[in-house]
Formats: sequence, C-alpha cells, structure tokens
Amino acid sequence: MHASSLRDACEKRLGRLSLPHRFGEAELIDAVATAVGRKIVCEAIDMRGTFSCGLRKRYADREVIYYEKNASPLHQRQIIAHELAHIVCDHKGELDLIDVMSDDDLADLMDWSVLGVSARTSYETEEEAEAETTATLMLQLMYRGAVLPPSRPSAADERWDALFA
Repeated sequence: MHASSLRDACEKRLGRLSLPHRFGEAELIDAVATAVGRKIVCEAIDMRGTFSCGLRKRYADREVIYYEKNASPLHQRQIIAHELAHIVCDHKGELDLIDVMSDDDLADLMDWSVLGVSARTSYETEEEAEAETTATLMLQLMYRGAVLPPSRPSAADERWDALFA
C-alpha cells in the first residue's frame, strides 16, 4: 500500500474512535475497548532477551497487551499504541504461540482460549506497517491535543484556549 493511502486509511480508522480533544493513555485504551467491544488489559513484563518489546494476545472477550517494563515511559507508550493499533485495524495476529513461546512454556500454559498473537519484530509486513502508522497518528493526536486548542471549540475553556493560541 502506498504511504499516503496507508496514512489516509489509518486516519479514517482513528476518526471512528470516540476520543476527546485532550486525552491520555487511559482514555485511548477506553476508546479502543469501546470501539471493539472487548476489555483491554495492559501489563508491563520483563521482555529482555526475547525477540519483541510488545506482545498482544487476542481472546474472544478481551485483548491483553504486554509491554517491556524496562523501556522508557515514551517507548512504553509507543509499544502500547502499536498494539492498540493492531486492535483498531482488526489484525488477527500473524504469529502462532509456537513462534513466541518455548515448548516448556507452551506445555505449562496451554491456554486454548487465545485466538491470536501478534508481536512487533519488524516493520516488513503490511500489518506491522499499518499498526506503526496508526500508533504514530494516535500519539500525534494525543500530544497535539495536549498543547493545541481544538479546531472546533465547544466548551467555554476551549474557546478561550483557541482565542489565545
């Protein structure tokens, strides 16, 4: 997919989320959970020594996002946004559990309710490129909204912000 059409598609998806003008990570997670109708749980774990810094497990009733607990806060936010983007884009996950877990871990886990797994290992696939573009746009909206007034102010404080910005 061409970069400009990829960006357009990602922006359209984000436009369907019910995000307030100023939002943080919690509001982003809630908006995605509401949009897809599943709970989203984020958990920091030690992923050093693995092939990935983020991992998403898709279940019928929830999404679980694991992110590197030793990463900087900014990197953690990018990892979470990337995995949220997979959810927004309705990616099923390109990995099998066998690809991300040892045989011993698989034997201990044997969680047959996991429907799919995705983990960022490169940006070579269409799903990964789409997720990273969407994640970047999510964070762009978050940071711009924190600094800039809304383009269509409705509340009194937003109109004052727009007037003096």
